[in-house]
Amino acid sequence: MEDKYLQPEVPGARDSDEDSDGASIKSTRSCASTTLPQIHENGRRYCSTVYFMPNDETELTRLNITHQIYLILLDGCLTTVPFNPKSTPRILDVGTGPGDWAIEMSAEFPNAEIIASDIGVFDSGLGHLSLPNVDFQLADAQSEWTYHSPFDLVHIRGLSGAFLDWGRIYRQAFAHLKPGGYIEVADSDPAGETISFGENTHSENSCLKEYTSTLREIAKEAGYPRDLEHLQTSALSAAGFVDVRVLERTIPIGLWPEDDQEKTLGKMALIALLEGLEAYALRPLTASGRYTSDEARQLCERVQEEVLGSSGLRITVKIVTGRRPASYAQKRQDVLARAMAKAKVIKEKDGFPGAGGGKRIGIFLEKKRKGRW
Repeated sequence: MEDKYLQPEVPGARDSDEDSDGASIKSTRSCASTTLPQIHENGRRYCSTVYFMPNDETELTRLNITHQIYLILLDGCLTTVPFNPKSTPRILDVGTGPGDWAIEMSAEFPNAEIIASDIGVFDSGLGHLSLPNVDFQLADAQSEWTYHSPFDLVHIRGLSGAFLDWGRIYRQAFAHLKPGGYIEVADSDPAGETISFGENTHSENSCLKEYTSTLREIAKEAGYPRDLEHLQTSALSAAGFVDVRVLERTIPIGLWPEDDQEKTLGKMALIALLEGLEAYALRPLTASGRYTSDEARQLCERVQEEVLGSSGLRITVKIVTGRRPASYAQKRQDVLARAMAKAKVIKEKDGFPGAGGGKRIGIFLEKKRKGRW
């Protein structure tokens, strides 16, 4: 994964050590527009010639809402990975977008070292903030990762259709995690058959069905799958991860739920979906040659009308986590730490006298090491 500076380096600002994972884009609002390519197609702005999602203000709004939805789903938590608030984790956020998740993680874990990477920058995203423990970088996760220090967590969210080979992404994440470190991948792409149809959308002539199936077919032809197969537990297991777990939630789309919290969630999901209809589809539909830009927008408008007139519409969100197995040395260190803690409890409970207590603790640890206890 190559690192790229977005601004001229300030003398002395970058550590001369070659092991640094620097490449900060902090405080780059003034030069981002001249340094980074901006591709305008059909009234939307994109950060590359390949990636299908735009990075303009409309997309920023959708991503902000999506972030809030995940917070509700996780009861205010930012991750399902177990972290001690006082720990000093090293975290990589792949495809950080406007940086909401990375910024909030930096506040929750002020001692963490966070690298937030993406192939582009949102003009008004949080990536322009200057924080002591967050380093925003330009990097393509599909290239070779060149980070010099391993991570405790690799976080990936909302990147369905972004990669040619998810297996390679997972293998690189595995290689750059500490023993015992985690990967967390979350996604919910309408093209991945995540939407369950409500009333008035059961017909084979449904515009929503045409929309989702067409996007899935185009993505498959282009080699950037959007079938969400990367969320299968087998995909992570094949890369070497263990303790692979899936958290799956189905949330409402629209104002039809009677429960107040569900209705609030449904309203947010509805706004995110409506904001995303064109974003998900415009470039793929036109680039494939199947639709003109006007035809693509007309399809999106028909889908919007169908969604607004539907009751009972739901979408599934999946969060998959996996752990790199702990090394033998780490396991041995953990066993020793637990043994020391247990020995301390025994000493305090039984009131071991000075020298005699030390001898008995030594005998205890020796038996523990030999597996006799």
